[in-house]
Amino acid sequence: MRNFISEDDIERVILDKLGKAPFHYDILRCSPDPSKREDLNDGTMRASKRECVLPEILLRSLKKLNPDIGEEYILETVKELRKDFTATDIVNTNYSLYNRIRNGIQQWLAVSEKSIANNLHGKMPN
Repeated sequence: MRNFISEDDIERVILDKLGKAPFHYDILRCSPDPSKREDLNDGTMRASKRECVLPEILLRSLKKLNPDIGEEYILETVKELRKDFTATDIVNTNYSLYNRIRNGIQQWLAVSEKSIANNLHGKMPN
């Protein structure tokens, strides 16, 4: 009989709770089977297992959060966040991406022959 709680045990309990009221999260469970490690038909819609975001969910969320931002700018941001960052210093990369998402990713929009900065939080600069 086991007498310890594994990380997997904790994760399963948390995911089960997040899938129920009041949260109702959609839980995506990928197979841990090593033979399926490179199988891209895992429900994530990623082009590579090295992608760190779920592109369809990210796109849908950015559109919902930023209804006034043109789709071409949102698509460009999704493309940028889907890059393979495995050859980078992961700590610096995570910190840089965190700050860009937290503080808004700047996009330049041409309006009446003037350029104004608009970030992906839908806020206009002062």
